[in-house]
This record gives sequence, C-alpha cells and structure tokens, in this order.
Amino acid sequence: MNFLLRFFAVTGLGALLAVVLGACTSAPTASTQRPPDPPPAVKLQEVSPQERANLHVDLGAGYYERGQMDIALEELNEAVKLDPNNARIYNIYGLVYTMLGENPKAEQNFQRALSLAPQDSDIRHNWGWYLCSNGRPRESIAEFEMALRNPLYKTPEIALVNAGRCSVAFGDTAGAEVFFKRAVAGAPNNTGANYGLALMAYRAGRLDEARGWTRRLTQQPAPVPEALYLGMCIEKKSGDRSAELSYVSQLRNRYPDSAETKAIATGTCE
Repeated sequence: MNFLLRFFAVTGLGALLAVVLGACTSAPTASTQRPPDPPPAVKLQEVSPQERANLHVDLGAGYYERGQMDIALEELNEAVKLDPNNARIYNIYGLVYTMLGENPKAEQNFQRALSLAPQDSDIRHNWGWYLCSNGRPRESIAEFEMALRNPLYKTPEIALVNAGRCSVAFGDTAGAEVFFKRAVAGAPNNTGANYGLALMAYRAGRLDEARGWTRRLTQQPAPVPEALYLGMCIEKKSGDRSAELSYVSQLRNRYPDSAETKAIATGTCE
C-alpha cells in the first residue's frame, strides 16, 4: 500500500443549533393607588414550519457527522414533511445515502438540491466530491469551480484542496498544483494543500521544494503522521540519514500505532 497517498478527509458539516425561546416580564411597582390593569399577555412567537425544518436538518447533519445515519434519516424525514422545498434537506440526504452506499438515492437527492439552489456552494462542493469519489473526477472540477465563484463561500480552501486531489486522480498535476497553491494563498497553514504540494514535488524529484512544503506541516503543533512519513521519505531519497531517523523517531513517539509507523519497517516510499 502506498502510504504517501493515504490522506485527506472531507470536512464535516455545521454544528448543531440550539434555539431557546423566551418571554420578557415586567416587575410591578408598589403604589397606594388602585393598581393598573395588567398588560395583555405576551404570546410566544410561533416557530414557522420552515424554521422547524431547519432545526431538524441541523440535527440530521449532526447525527451524520457522528456516523448515526439511521437517526440522521429520521430527522431529515421530519424536515421534509415540514418544508419539502428546502434544498439543505436534500443535500444532507445525499451525504447520508452516499455514506450508506446507496448511490442512486444519493444522486437523486443531490440533483434535487441543485434544482432548488443551483448557486449554493456547499451543495456544489458536496456534489463535486461525490462525483470524484465515484470514478468521475473530471466532472467534479466544474462543480468545485462553481462553488468557488461565490464570494461569500465560507470555506473555499476545502473546495480548492478537493479540486486539487481530484485533479491528481485523473492525471492533471499542473491543475492540481494551481488549486493547492490557491488554497495556501488563502490559508497558509492548510494541511491538505501543503501536503499535496509536498507530495507532488517529491514525486517529481524536486526534493528541496518538497522539503520546504513538508516543513510547514512538521512545524505545526501536532503534525499529521502522513507528513512525518513523507518527510522521512524525502530525507531517505536525499541521503540525509540523520534527518530521516529524526522523522522515524517522531513517528514512533507520536503515533506508535499508526499505519505509517507500522510501514517504517518496509521502507516503502513509492
């Protein structure tokens, strides 16, 4: 197994919402005169079906993140009864069905979400990642690019890193490098982008460049084991035995049970 290619994870969805409804009351004041008539009762503002649907969507997303797909589906089923034209519902449905391996249902729901909100960057990104993960990486790039056109997109670095990964998947290393560098420009410490650039430089034999990108990762407070393993491979290929052993030591001390540490014995770097 090539441990240099074992990396990245799809970022999760938003956190759970907690909504508290309250009412204000006013304290009466003492008086020798007849007390005033009490104010009319204040009615709690009713929560609309759309708001209730969004609460169920947020709960469903939270259960999806926890891996509790059955409960996530229950929440989404409640949401769709309340607001059947809410694009977010179908977006999360798509993610859940993807995780369950029910691809026809996943595709149907992603398409429904896009028909309702074609400019939604999160939906575009998730559909792009679905395509890439299911053997259609070339098609995914256009979806990531559409997500990135939105100037209000909150996490463009995620779409950029995944566009880079998917470009690598169909052999477009030049395009991947552009995506990774765009991600680094906006988020200099982005682990995925720095690792992608380091790995591509290493595979192209540009060891000094690979070392520079890897150093950005290994100087972080908790460098990921993939970065340490890549650093080991870079130094092994460059012939710096001392630096190589330093990475080996870090892997064994920080991640004794990781797949990368177990792979040290094989010395596999290609």
